[in-house]
Amino acid sequence: MSKRYIAGIGGANVDIHGQSLSPIIMRDSNPGRLHLSMGGVMRNILDNLARLGERCELVSAVGSDAYGQMLRAGCEALGMGTSGLLVRQGHTSSTYISIMDSQGDMLVAMSDMRILTEMDEGFVKERMDLLNGAGLVVCDGNLSAPALAYLTSHCAAPLCVDPVSTTWARKLVPVLGRFDTVKPNRLEMEVLAGMPISTDEDLEEACRRVLATGVRRVFVSLGADGIYYKGPGGSIHRRSRAFDKMVNATGAGDATMAGILHATLKGLSESAILDFALGAGLVAISGADTINPAMSEEAVEQMIKEYVQ
Repeated sequence: MSKRYIAGIGGANVDIHGQSLSPIIMRDSNPGRLHLSMGGVMRNILDNLARLGERCELVSAVGSDAYGQMLRAGCEALGMGTSGLLVRQGHTSSTYISIMDSQGDMLVAMSDMRILTEMDEGFVKERMDLLNGAGLVVCDGNLSAPALAYLTSHCAAPLCVDPVSTTWARKLVPVLGRFDTVKPNRLEMEVLAGMPISTDEDLEEACRRVLATGVRRVFVSLGADGIYYKGPGGSIHRRSRAFDKMVNATGAGDATMAGILHATLKGLSESAILDFALGAGLVAISGADTINPAMSEEAVEQMIKEYVQ
């Protein structure tokens, strides 16, 4: 596959996390630490890809507020293309806020992602030239069923998806066979395959069912147990990890998907793609933030050498 660019269609948002410095007093102002960062599954995947040296194009929607400006500027600073970004005047950008107590446990969270409903069928149609010019296209769970149906029936580039949740996995079922690559976790795989998974034999059968729909490759994320892969011709690979230095589990899935896409565009073997995907996930969980600024090919290769089995 020639290396051009990777297009990602889905969510981009601003995350605000607050943690109290002492036991929280409800209905009062509490001294604490506040942290503002860029987020969103799709933006996070492309962020990791940009750090791995890929050309990326973000297809998403933001408001005309300060957060929208922050998202555009932040993506462009990473070298990410934003020509597919819709800016809605007078709208609020997708924002997530969480409040944690002094022990780090979340008390409450709130999200305002109304802007993402702007990514409707017409939005996708207007951006098909950009999407079809990509070497690979990846999407996340923020597309509506009509938008997803249009994308999957008109996209000429290989389509990849992380179901993100069991709820969105159900939306994927009617169009599942139009995807080249899917990366579910065990629960999402049960939904896609329409069967419970409790043994390795169940997992292999579930993969067989998903591939029978027309999907070319399936990577099942098993958390601490690694990744299970089944691809064309029935080839099966499995990788585990010997890693006890996890700092933050958030963002592991996004980095793993980025690893799959990057290794695929590089033309690596199935076995090497699996190694790279798991290595990228390990780089992610070894950092304190959702996106590890140390993400690079060198960092991934070092993780593979030390911890992938």
